[in-house]
Amino acid sequence: MLAKQALHCLQFPLANAWLGAAAPCVCTASRAFGSQQQDSAGSYADSFLSKPQSLQFARGEVQYPPQLEGNVLGRAFLTAIGAYSRKQQLRNGAAVLYRAITEAAENPELHRALGLDASKFTSSHSLLSLHMWLIIRRLAEEGIPPPKDTKAFNQMLFTDYFLRDVERRVYAYGVTIHVSKWTKRLEQVFFGGCQAYDTALEQPEGQRTAALVAALLRNVYEGDEDERPWALLLARYLLREQQCLSLTSVEDIYAGQIRFSTDIKTSKR
Repeated sequence: MLAKQALHCLQFPLANAWLGAAAPCVCTASRAFGSQQQDSAGSYADSFLSKPQSLQFARGEVQYPPQLEGNVLGRAFLTAIGAYSRKQQLRNGAAVLYRAITEAAENPELHRALGLDASKFTSSHSLLSLHMWLIIRRLAEEGIPPPKDTKAFNQMLFTDYFLRDVERRVYAYGVTIHVSKWTKRLEQVFFGGCQAYDTALEQPEGQRTAALVAALLRNVYEGDEDERPWALLLARYLLREQQCLSLTSVEDIYAGQIRFSTDIKTSKR
């Protein structure tokens, strides 16, 4: 389990304890925030079928104040506080990468192509978590135990950006009491989902797609068999993006210089 092994290396007692348990159904948390829209999956049957390719995309870098970078003393000060250190460059890259993740997770067109409602917490959180899982799984390809940079980058991306953003989103959707309870539950749901999806991809080659569809149907579409065509489209999207990320250099990922593809095609059925 690539993502599971990588996550074990992070310093999260709650997460590590959860990974020893069976993966939960996401519906308990998601039903509290909404449900997905209805549409015809057949309209998107030709989507996510193009040849995988690198997701490298020039997003630009985190910029320091020009009044500092524009002169020798300013650059000396930035150097002294570690602004150009490898650790800070990884942190900057995690910030840029998380923008790419949220960009994909909030894309209304992608939501429609997957039978999800972009206005609902359940949809945006599911896609946010799935894109995080894709990144964690890709970084796990760098080796177990992970290289120093990979471990540090994973930690920053998860703690400094994903967890804080989830808490912000919970507040934004109107939850004002027991917020810590909700965020802990959503953290558990995230790790349980990672385990479920990793387990699906460990099945024999001819069974992987079906296993992933089953996990997505349970975790994203609340176990509704009528949503199976949508779950199949989501599985196809994730498998394609996984291949694309494998073709993307780890340095581009560390720098956040990627853009998730969509390859959405609509047709009348």
